[in-house]
Amino acid sequence: KEEIETVQLQFEEMDGTKSKSKTKQQDGNYRTGKGTAVPADQALTLLKNGNERYVASKAPSATLQSRRKALSDDGQLPMAALLSCADSRCPVESIFDVAAGDVFVCRNAGNTIAQAEGSVVASMEYCMQNLQTQLLVVMGHTKCGAINGAVASIPAADAAEPKLDASVLENYLVALTPAAKQAKAELPSAPDGEVVERAIRINVQNTMSKILEVSGPLREMVQAGKIKVEGAIYDITTGQVEFIGGPPSVQAAVPAFVRTAKSDYVPGPKALATLKAGNASYASGQAPAATQKSRIQALASDGQLPMAAVLGCADSRCPVELMFNVAPGDIFVCRNAGNAIAKAEGNIVASMEYCMAHLKTKLLVVLGHTKCGALNGALASIPAADAAPKADASALEQYLVALTPAAKQAKAELPHAPDPEVAELAIRINVKNTMRSIVQISEPLRKQWQSGDLLIEGAIYDITTGRVEFIGGPEKTGIFEPTERPNFSSETNPCCQWC
Repeated sequence: KEEIETVQLQFEEMDGTKSKSKTKQQDGNYRTGKGTAVPADQALTLLKNGNERYVASKAPSATLQSRRKALSDDGQLPMAALLSCADSRCPVESIFDVAAGDVFVCRNAGNTIAQAEGSVVASMEYCMQNLQTQLLVVMGHTKCGAINGAVASIPAADAAEPKLDASVLENYLVALTPAAKQAKAELPSAPDGEVVERAIRINVQNTMSKILEVSGPLREMVQAGKIKVEGAIYDITTGQVEFIGGPPSVQAAVPAFVRTAKSDYVPGPKALATLKAGNASYASGQAPAATQKSRIQALASDGQLPMAAVLGCADSRCPVELMFNVAPGDIFVCRNAGNAIAKAEGNIVASMEYCMAHLKTKLLVVLGHTKCGALNGALASIPAADAAPKADASALEQYLVALTPAAKQAKAELPHAPDPEVAELAIRINVKNTMRSIVQISEPLRKQWQSGDLLIEGAIYDITTGRVEFIGGPEKTGIFEPTERPNFSSETNPCCQWC
């Protein structure tokens, strides 16, 4: 009887009402998978009531064996999902005086998805879609160490180059700096403590918006009114939770821009700045945002308008879209071993001409990378290049011989250096040679570049650090005369319809 009365009291306190007589044998005594979903507004009220009990220092009810068995047998049906801070001073279940089975909880330092953390977003999607939960709460707290660290990390975030040996924590704090920077901008003369408290609120708002930005399912559920998202701040001194409302607007959480053929073209310098910023994010360990269905559908229906064209290496360690942290539709990519047109490859040149002429792209990047196998092979092929042509040479052998001018020049500049050092110089020379070959072979691209309508940039991707170093464009030494043109005659090399 004592156990039954305890259960009855617990539910009366949780629901804020005088319930009908209940016993542990009756369904509904515990929140389990056999129950019914709790509407978001009701769940929010229950959390507020529970926090009031916590602040009033009311002793929580004991967790009975019958509750554990019911949850084990019947599964869970949590009334709310919470993303909170890992801080030991923020025990979520205690703060809201809830029992096992009542809330679904994710926690990390800073209660954030600043790096588009897949585990948190996936967990929330699972909870809302499979456990029928209708309330999602993002809860920050006063005196948050993670946000304090983010404020202190603003100089590192503003540094021209990311720190090469940065720890995961250092990169994580840098990813939190947008909230810190906004708070600093809003309170330029305030002491750091005040800036931190403002940043804590901004971070909660940013996290709510980010969740809806990266998760199509959650965004659609919010827009349909099926779930509610609320922000909250827990005061570690008083124990009170202040609910601050939802994200600024659901629409604001949706990426406002998808680059399609209906968009305006992007000037070369602006596109270059975007690639640099994206690579800084990638090198610091930030995960890319999820690709939304709406983006895919828009690109399919409206066509493409890439901001840049990139000729990169086929090497599997050089994922072009990832290293620049760009989305589908952002860049037009050609790749081959050695990022070269050493044999005046018509397919590469034609692809670039198409991109610039028909897709209005204003930036062309030739992207090499460290430890390039093709350039190492070219270095080893110098003797073959100097010998009489091999009658039965494979396509690869012929291609490597065609790459040897860069290898020979590097060898001449570093006659006594070890091969790895020569290869690294050859990689840079090859990028410059490729840019020069493009403007030699293609009259349309040459004219665009000379008029300033097209920006051509060389770059080297460091496969160890993840950083891309931009090394400038081809030298402007007057009008180039073609040395070798690809054969586009209909008899020997018919073009596809867009050439």
